[in-house]
Amino acid sequence: MLEKGRETKDKLEVALLRKLDLRLIPLLSVLYLLSYIDRSNIGNASLGGLQRDLGLTHQEYQWCLSIFFFGYIIFEIPSNIVMRRWRPSNWLGLLMGSWGIIATAMAACRTFAGLAICRFLLGACEAGFFPGVIYFLSVWYTRKEYGRRMGLFWSFGSLAGAFGGLFAYAISQIPDHRLASWQWLFIIEGAPSVALAGFAAWYLPNSPETCRFLSEDERALEIRRLAADAKGGHPHQEEQEAAGDHFSWAAVLSVFSDWKLYVYMLIYFLGTCSLQGVTLFLPSIVAGMGTWSPVEAQALTTPPYCVAFVATLAIAYSSDRLFERSWHMILTNLVGIAGFAILLLVDVDRVALRYFGACIVVGSVYGNVAPKVAWFNNNFGGLTRRAIASAAIVSVGMVGGALGGQIYYDPPQYQHGNQIALACLAAQSVIVLLLRFAFMYENRRRDKLDSDTYVLEIQKYGGPDMAGDRHPDFRYVL
Repeated sequence: MLEKGRETKDKLEVALLRKLDLRLIPLLSVLYLLSYIDRSNIGNASLGGLQRDLGLTHQEYQWCLSIFFFGYIIFEIPSNIVMRRWRPSNWLGLLMGSWGIIATAMAACRTFAGLAICRFLLGACEAGFFPGVIYFLSVWYTRKEYGRRMGLFWSFGSLAGAFGGLFAYAISQIPDHRLASWQWLFIIEGAPSVALAGFAAWYLPNSPETCRFLSEDERALEIRRLAADAKGGHPHQEEQEAAGDHFSWAAVLSVFSDWKLYVYMLIYFLGTCSLQGVTLFLPSIVAGMGTWSPVEAQALTTPPYCVAFVATLAIAYSSDRLFERSWHMILTNLVGIAGFAILLLVDVDRVALRYFGACIVVGSVYGNVAPKVAWFNNNFGGLTRRAIASAAIVSVGMVGGALGGQIYYDPPQYQHGNQIALACLAAQSVIVLLLRFAFMYENRRRDKLDSDTYVLEIQKYGGPDMAGDRHPDFRYVL
């Protein structure tokens, strides 16, 4: 009888997850694809004559790349606070419409100042989307389910890189002398974001408590699943927060006194430095490998991103299946280090091998992200703490994105840029390993707590409603 009841529950959960996946993941992934195209198409625009037409020096172009991240960094935490207290669907739709308008308007830029301002505003508007979705998915999925969904969502960033090269190649063939190819690129790739913004605001649900696409029984099952996953045996915290009834500024501030926040910031910083450097300069890196035309170089950026797409999905699936994050990050980084070593050590005449190195580098730096995001999201308990931690980690980590726009300063081989990116992956791997050991120690310590210490630890952090991941019953994901 118990076995039959368990089978029925499993079937209901599978049906519920399928319903959630179909409602949330496709649209969020497409929105992310558009946002990633809009932020990174400046690399393809450069090959299409942007620098020449605007008279940009190499340093000015680098600052146009990096200033995007200053807007991103400044507005991420305020954006997630707004999203936590308002309707996520409306906020995400508003952000999308805003960045789409700015991305399209970049076609009208005529000076370095105009382009730099647009890139800063683009970063400010896109700032809330990625950390917002990191938080938003945690409202719907348990910790064991989260990594795969984040992998599917994030994989569309690499797909954007592949499509970006193909789109840039196709757009460069437009026979029009009124607008340059880079102007058509900004217009054609920015317009879909504007068009989809209103639909996204209408279609996306806000919380399990209020969504209309689930039945009453499905909503109740969803709340129970999330409550059970919260650990610590205090489901009322997650239920209240899912309903939007429990926002606490004390919970917001508690995030910034948590040591692991700063370790995760450093991990994210190092990964983003490599990732954004490679993303922004991949067209130039590939162009420097041979005697290809700019159009051919744009087309040749597609295969590395296809590798990244497959790697992201495979790594995210394995990470969720094994419910493990840190070793997946380290092994992925080792592959990336091997790829950078090929770019640094192999003779420039061996173009095929160097191109293979570029492919595995892109696959590594993108494949690293899904387990990394799932790891820090899994290890902050309570929706408010999770929302603020996600925004803070991505915000400070994106300083690495600003730095990534500066490290590739030595064309055409970019030896120094590749050396810095390799060092970042190596340093990140060491820190990830140390953090894993710290979590193992803390989990074992909590296993051995006596009843008096158990109660004292809950009281130390303001009671069960405030403790979150610091609750003695919570176990960190490794």
